[in-house]
Amino acid sequence: MSMLSTIQQLLEKQDTKTLTHALIHSSRWLLGERLHYGPLQQRGLMANWLSIMSHFESIEQCVTLQCGDLDAGVFCLKSTSSKTYFVAMFEHSDGAIKQLLQWVDSTSLATLFGDETIDAGSMNSTSMDFWPEPDPLQLSEFDPQLHQYTTHAGISDVLYGSVSDPIKTILTEWWQIWQGFDTAGVASVYAGLSHLSVNSTVVYKEGDTSSSVASWLTRLEGKLHRRYSQLELVVADDNSALVRWRIDADIKSVNGLVRVRLPIVTMLTFAQNKIESEYWVIDGLAFEKRFATPLPF
Repeated sequence: MSMLSTIQQLLEKQDTKTLTHALIHSSRWLLGERLHYGPLQQRGLMANWLSIMSHFESIEQCVTLQCGDLDAGVFCLKSTSSKTYFVAMFEHSDGAIKQLLQWVDSTSLATLFGDETIDAGSMNSTSMDFWPEPDPLQLSEFDPQLHQYTTHAGISDVLYGSVSDPIKTILTEWWQIWQGFDTAGVASVYAGLSHLSVNSTVVYKEGDTSSSVASWLTRLEGKLHRRYSQLELVVADDNSALVRWRIDADIKSVNGLVRVRLPIVTMLTFAQNKIESEYWVIDGLAFEKRFATPLPF
């Protein structure tokens, strides 16, 4: 049984026992860009999730991925007026969770807790209290000295396990778009796209002619100055992939240009060797706490 079911049972059935049983004394749980250790901290996270779920009517599991000892998935929390995406990734062994990593559209969650005043240009003290204080920035685990013949980390450098050549090719082309600002490559990589969202905002949906992947890429390039994108981990099978990556960039704030690091997790699904759907999740409140400035989009 996929480890994803432990989260789904927690959210749908208030089942804390199954998740507690899978967590061991050395388990690490990432939420709010902070690693939480031990049963006391982790019980607090479970209680927080149960409180969050009281604001939603249903949960939908949009994407799943199983590759060796890693399971990952996209969940969508739905209420009458809104929906919130989050991604969970489990590293496990013999039924025990070694790491549970979660990335959530935290700004959307904070809005449900009464912080309707949050917008792209202001910070809200209540929203800041809502989320954990993030850990200090960590250096990338990618060591250029181990990859002497490449100037940037590529898909093969950070790929967990193995994947078919066609999927590796489409992932490499996808990365060239977002790392290399290759707007010309969008048409072929996204030939069968039905959905693209950034946090809980749908950037593109099938049949929508008013928005495009290329326009979002151009907007991103315009908002983030001296942008450099770096891969951290890629997990994939023939149907879906999870990509952990980050953007280092300067962004405009009230205090002028600020150098920031933006951790992103993206989940992709494939159909006929093209990208069919894509979900980005960025923890807005963790970013806001770390850099004292809101997300630029």
